[in-house]
Amino acid sequence: MRIRPMIGTWSPPSITRIRASESRRLVTLEVPGLSGDLHQDLGRAALQIEIEGSLSGDDLRDEFLKEVRERYLAGEPVDFVADIAKESELEQVWIEALAFEESADAPDVFFYRLVLREYTEPPEPPAMGGDLGAGLEAELDDLAALGLEALDLPAVVAGLPAIDDVIAPIKPGADALKSALGGLGGILSPINSLFGGS
Repeated sequence: MRIRPMIGTWSPPSITRIRASESRRLVTLEVPGLSGDLHQDLGRAALQIEIEGSLSGDDLRDEFLKEVRERYLAGEPVDFVADIAKESELEQVWIEALAFEESADAPDVFFYRLVLREYTEPPEPPAMGGDLGAGLEAELDDLAALGLEALDLPAVVAGLPAIDDVIAPIKPGADALKSALGGLGGILSPINSLFGGS
């Protein structure tokens, strides 16, 4: 039994052609010195369905445009059924593109083309750290306790020298530098008076 293509609850009228396109996403890896190329398979691309048809008369055209544009502008995935999509995993589609044509050769005939693209439900986003480390509480507590026990803080602090002891070796040099620079004030006073200093 033939199934008429259905986009949600609507069936496009006067279909003259329907086409399905399937492809694999292959990445070409060019290897120097190798005859031919290597390919990496990134999986199946989204199935594409193209439906073409024609209508005669202004009333049919206007009704068709109202129906298809409502679904297109909604931007929502809709259920899709057709014989050409049998044995595929296609369940829902986006209306990806619309094309319409009228010609002076046949002024009463209206041609249309719909492009449908397979919709794939996006995966659930990962939880934001809610279960991070769940089941590791006991192990983390043991590691923390071991680390604090191994770190003997009083012994570490006792081994640090007093600040006086750290400065003691450089104190004579610092005092000598201070006395040497102390006489610079008198040497620079004539220059300072040239620039209006006191």
